[in-house]
Amino acid sequence: MNILRFLGIGIDCLSSMLILTPVTLVILKMSGRKVKSLHTVVLLLYLCVLSGIYSVTGIPDVRDCSFDLSLNLIPMTDILNSPQQYLFNVLMFVPVGFLLPLLWDEYRDWKHVMGFCCFLTVFIEVTQVFTFRTTDIDDLLTNLLGAGIGWLLVSGLVKEYRLRIPFNIDNDYEEAHGQWGYLIVFLLQQFFLQPYWSAFFWDAIY
Repeated sequence: MNILRFLGIGIDCLSSMLILTPVTLVILKMSGRKVKSLHTVVLLLYLCVLSGIYSVTGIPDVRDCSFDLSLNLIPMTDILNSPQQYLFNVLMFVPVGFLLPLLWDEYRDWKHVMGFCCFLTVFIEVTQVFTFRTTDIDDLLTNLLGAGIGWLLVSGLVKEYRLRIPFNIDNDYEEAHGQWGYLIVFLLQQFFLQPYWSAFFWDAIY
């Protein structure tokens, strides 16, 4: 990916977080959690990572949604022609596998991390039938590999430095439902608000 593409992803993440940050802080406050905590910092970083994935994968939104079925169900057919794309797909999900165990207790188990990342990738690939993108089995495999690497990295750090994770969880409802609640808020924001807000943000810059 070239520099301009990375710049575009960065601007998409920034514009997303300008909306998601205050919404997240309000949710945390209403749930009785301490807003000023390490958990909040990691949560905002996690939502920023999701925003970057959303920008890269081109999930449809309320302004741009049309059926265009394109499938590849044969693994690794293009790895020799585009190895950098496979590497990028792996790296894209490393932060997800790394951050989930820091936020919610169930994701200390690698099976839950892989299960969620499988769900997220399948969701992305299914929605891409409403875009110009190809629904590709390779994306699932490389994303899961990246998530597994992220989980191994955080597990190694926890063992090495005897860290207590997840960070600052003290609310049973938050622990049981937080992940899915924030994901729903994120997806609604991205589908309904982000296309208009991002266009406004780009117009303001240029």
